[in-house]
Amino acid sequence: MFTTKRVPFRIIFPFTWRAILLFLGYSFLVCTLYDLMNWKFLAIPFVPVATIGTAVAFYVGFKNNSSYDRLWEARRIWGSITNASRSWGIMVLDYISRSEKTLEESALQPVRKELIYRHLAYITALRVQLRQKPVWELHHNPAHEVIERIEAFRLCSLDLELMRFLPANEIENLIKHPNPATVLIRQQSAQLRELRERGWLSDYHHVDLERMLAEFYNQQGACERIKSFPFPRQYAFFSYVFTWLFIFVLPYGLLTEMARMSSWHVWLTVPFFTVIAWIFNTMEIVGDTSENPFENSINDVPMTAICRNIEIDLRDMLGETDLPKRMQAVNNILM
Repeated sequence: MFTTKRVPFRIIFPFTWRAILLFLGYSFLVCTLYDLMNWKFLAIPFVPVATIGTAVAFYVGFKNNSSYDRLWEARRIWGSITNASRSWGIMVLDYISRSEKTLEESALQPVRKELIYRHLAYITALRVQLRQKPVWELHHNPAHEVIERIEAFRLCSLDLELMRFLPANEIENLIKHPNPATVLIRQQSAQLRELRERGWLSDYHHVDLERMLAEFYNQQGACERIKSFPFPRQYAFFSYVFTWLFIFVLPYGLLTEMARMSSWHVWLTVPFFTVIAWIFNTMEIVGDTSENPFENSINDVPMTAICRNIEIDLRDMLGETDLPKRMQAVNNILM
């Protein structure tokens, strides 16, 4: 996501330069045919054109609102994961206790650390899985290209991401599964059952921790619902069609309005058409680049930064001092 109030021109340019050249060339051709070739029949009344523009504006607005809802829901889900992760850390540290007086407190610390580190591996696996591109995202998209050009944002393989939290043999077995995140939650549950059988975890506390694991599954399922179900194509496609239909007929309506002032005013159609067409095209692009919040693009939910914040909080709860630094924006983009 962007961390600045204004989007820099170097980000806007890849999205717009081709369209602006097309708008300039198209409007110049229409004005040339009208004025120099005397094709006066090209001018049409502006009222039907304005009616189309109004309808398109409402339709594109609906699409953008729906895209924003998907983006904001994704951010809320990761906010819930953050809160649940902190609760998990507190419960693990306080619920796992000595069943025998002869058992040293220090013997419990490795168990607590293992449960917390496996949770950090879980949110890391979930983040990597969500940023894998499905079929409908495998297309030319400037939003992807901006991220791919920044070395700090290039995706690493899952096994490399997990090396900081899990032993190598566990990682080797984990990456064989189609959904490693769900396997990690299953492993957490199995270890909780083992701790209860040892007497290190009471029945009540065991139920409470299992309820937290179910909450993580709920939030993961919500993320996967957004990821696996794209914005409905019937809305996205026809928004694109209607926008370009309006752009196609717009210069002919502007000719009529400009010609009422004088013959040379006809050429003002070129800049006015370019600006209006750019606005409508940009509204369409904004909706397109916001509808999939987990596609590793400039409008992504900053899952890497969120995961790092969770890691800092939980490792601090463990009493560790060698904590990683919080993620910083690169080129005003936070991932």
